[in-house]
Amino acid sequence: MPTIGNMPMADLDVTFPSGETRTVNMIVLLVETQNAEFKANHGMFLPGVNKMNPTVKALVEKYELDWFFDGPVKTWKDCAAVMRHIHTLFSDHIKSSQGE
Repeated sequence: MPTIGNMPMADLDVTFPSGETRTVNMIVLLVETQNAEFKANHGMFLPGVNKMNPTVKALVEKYELDWFFDGPVKTWKDCAAVMRHIHTLFSDHIKSSQGE
């Protein structure tokens, strides 16, 4: 039986603005996005994802968020907005590649 980790298109090869290509797991990206949104709105990380306590700086470096934003990403509010934006971009790319 397949697990959530090996769903079709769970892993997406992304070439970032730096030119580096990395594999992004869409499930992890979604959880990181929701975690950033929760932190921005409530001042704490999502309950239940205790080991995911990133910094804004770590997420900026991992996903090159500054490139997708009009200025440096420094706050959780900015981070959450850009994370949601890139999740949507990647999701739209997946849908378009599947002919939806």
